[in-house]
Amino acid sequence: MSSSIYKTLFLCLILPATFSVSAADKKKEEEVVKVPLYQGLQIGFDLVSPAGYLISDSYGASIKADINLWNKYFPTVELGYADFNKTSEDGINCTSSGQYVKVGINKALSYGGNKAENLFFAGIHYGFSTFSYNLDNLVYYPNYWGANSDINSLQDQKATTGWIELVAGVRVLVFGPISLGWTAQYKSTLHVSNGENSIPAYIPGYGENFKPKLGMAFHLYYKLPF
Repeated sequence: MSSSIYKTLFLCLILPATFSVSAADKKKEEEVVKVPLYQGLQIGFDLVSPAGYLISDSYGASIKADINLWNKYFPTVELGYADFNKTSEDGINCTSSGQYVKVGINKALSYGGNKAENLFFAGIHYGFSTFSYNLDNLVYYPNYWGANSDINSLQDQKATTGWIELVAGVRVLVFGPISLGWTAQYKSTLHVSNGENSIPAYIPGYGENFKPKLGMAFHLYYKLPF
């Protein structure tokens, strides 16, 4: 009987202390993982588009920026320019050039480092481009433009396009403020304002005009020192 009383008293003294320590540890852990709102600004430079002149029908350049919020959300904006020049098998030549902008937000799915220096993310972006294009060496069926038509080119056609991008990618710290990253893109046009008498074959920032479309981007990033 005496032994049972001692055990009861022991538990009454120890259990509250144990719960108190556990609560304190939990509170301390919550304080440790609390992340401030602003965690830095990264500037990204497209590595592939400038080299496109040597390996494809299009080339260009772009620069992007994203802000790290809580190591969780990354609002991003990208500005770019693209130029396209391609001749089809039947001799029709298409050129297209213009600016584009993309805005969106990425969310960290996992990260490493105090400021998410190594990052795996997914996001959604909206792209918009206003541009001009030309079509030369056109071939029409008889009377397509009327019996006396001699049209064989369409010059300075104007168009605007908006599209959606679903993205997933990684960014890896190389050294200091320098990181490298790649992004996979699933694209689909939302609205296309065609030229007066034609449809654009290429959309700056989007690519050839069909949907859906897959893409890939590679960037060199520099983290600003503030």
